[in-house]
Amino acid sequence: SETLWEIAKAEVEKRGRNGSEGDGVEIGEKSVFFIGSKNGGKTTIILRCLDRDEPPKPTLALEYTYGRRAKGHNTPKDIAHFWELGGGTSLLDLISIPITSDTLRTFSIVLVLDLSKPNDLWPTMENLLQATRSHVDKVMMKLGKTNSKAASEMRQKMWSNMQKDHPPHIVNGNTANNFFRFLCMT
Repeated sequence: SETLWEIAKAEVEKRGRNGSEGDGVEIGEKSVFFIGSKNGGKTTIILRCLDRDEPPKPTLALEYTYGRRAKGHNTPKDIAHFWELGGGTSLLDLISIPITSDTLRTFSIVLVLDLSKPNDLWPTMENLLQATRSHVDKVMMKLGKTNSKAASEMRQKMWSNMQKDHPPHIVNGNTANNFFRFLCMT
């Protein structure tokens, strides 16, 4: 029978082989950045993720909140960092705050579009995705200059998490009932 120390040592060695130790990221820690249409429902989605039953308030600029959940008894809690960009496309400069070389490893972006404003869908999506992509490229280029091995490993890890036949995008269309009403009128 193994002792507690042998079990702990085996777990540390296993984590070291999997590359999860020493990368500065806590197990089960993720960051999600909600961008999209003004009044598109980003705050509502975040509140639902956090199981908070409170009315959403308008996001003024960039907001941060977090949630923790235990997987089980005596296990580390999963931590989710939620960032939300308010103002639609008017505050694109703030994208640089939550997306850094430290957070990029565990980062996801959710684009929320207001389907009740069909004429704004494409420009909103295009502006937000271009600004985000541009900033991510800058962060990766800067990281590549200071630590090319880390940048290369990060690129490989990011793409290995993606399915080969599935593009790495999440687009959430809200207020669909208004969108379908618009389609029926045209």
